[in-house]
Parts: sequence; structure tokens; C-alpha cells
Amino acid sequence: MGIGYVDSVIIYNRHIDGVLETETYYGTRFDGVRVELTQGNQIATTGNQNADACIVKIPAAVTGGKYLPPKQWEERQDKTGTFTIDKDNKDFYVIVRKPLLGIDIDLPIGAVESEAYPAGFFQYVSNKYGYAYQISTVDVYELIPRFQIGGK
Repeated sequence: MGIGYVDSVIIYNRHIDGVLETETYYGTRFDGVRVELTQGNQIATTGNQNADACIVKIPAAVTGGKYLPPKQWEERQDKTGTFTIDKDNKDFYVIVRKPLLGIDIDLPIGAVESEAYPAGFFQYVSNKYGYAYQISTVDVYELIPRFQIGGK
């Protein structure tokens, strides 16, 4: 897509089983994205102390699976090979590769049972590796087709 699209992230979509009340995250890896750690610039520019700390630009051509809108993804029985981007469902992403910062993390993709981690999967990843962000904003661009997600 352009200069700087050399990073990788994994988006984890959260699903709560209504019957068993179990929390499962479905991870989808995206390579060839651009990660920008922007909180300082955002605060300086806008004065908003609650600004996104990290922005990820994912070209539409770079997919780890089939995109589904949040409601369709949630209703789907077999979530394998699909992903969504939802700021209202405690979904999160992790920077797993960013050469400029020496980040190269190996994390699972596919279904991850949160109960296997005492404080939950998000907390485990955040504490052990850092670079984990709750999705707080979602933008879709058509002129240069891409998803842009912000996280805190």
C-alpha cells in the first residue's frame, strides 16, 4: 500500500457464550499494516487527554479472513476464517511485529479460551508483552480502501 506498511497486528474478537458464560477470543493476524503510536501527538494537537494511544491502518487488500459486520459476526456459529472490528465489545489488538521498535511477538490466532489465563486473556497479554490496545475507534475509508482502528 505504501511506505511504512511493514508491521503486523492480531485483532482479537471477543465472544461470550450465552449458555456457558465462557469468554473466547478469536484472533486474526494481519501482516503488511501500518502501526502509529500517536498519543503524544494527538494530545498536543487536540488537547484531548483521552486520545487514542495507537492507530493501525489495515489496507482492504490485506485480510486475515473475511470481514463481517459486528452483528453478523456475533450471530455466526463458526467464526473460523472471519473477523470483525467492534469498539463496543471489548475487542482488542496486539502489535506483534514492528521492526522499528524491535517488536516480534508470537501469539495464538484462532480461538483462545480466556479462562485458561487467571486474569483473562487481554490482561495476560497486556501484562506479559504490552502493546495490547482495546479498540476505541473504527474508521473505514474508501478513497484509499482501508480500515483504521484506534486503541487505548
